[in-house]
Amino acid sequence: MSPSTIESMKKEATEDIREVMQTLEKTHTGITEGVAASVGAGAGAVGSIAALSSLGTVAGLSAAGVTTGLAAAGGLIGGGMLVGVGVLAAPVAALGVAGYTLANIRKKTIKTAALGVAVKKICDIQARLIKHEDQFKEELAEINTTLEILTRMKA
Repeated sequence: MSPSTIESMKKEATEDIREVMQTLEKTHTGITEGVAASVGAGAGAVGSIAALSSLGTVAGLSAAGVTTGLAAAGGLIGGGMLVGVGVLAAPVAALGVAGYTLANIRKKTIKTAALGVAVKKICDIQARLIKHEDQFKEELAEINTTLEILTRMKA
């Protein structure tokens, strides 16, 4: 095997690993869960405001409408206006938490799949280099280290 071929293979292997790692980093932003929680909480808030304005004996969001709406909401579980605040806040909190949880589960699933693809690609690179192991000892050691890190991330 010529020195230029060896250098070319080293460069290609290094670039392939770099590309896999960059792709892995780019596809996982932290904003997803926050947006999902906000959307869920917003949906809960819309539902709570709609319930507040329609539950009471006076419809709407006037002082009388809010007062009777809170009392009616609280009356659903045997309380008054103060309990009604909690009853109407519950959907906001529940849907916010649900949105966050679903986004987090989805993100972890995507990350696990991406890690699996990354490990497979790096193993393929490793297999190519093992054919000429004596000339790629340094690169193979680096690949083994990278695989250990990715395996720990996946677990």
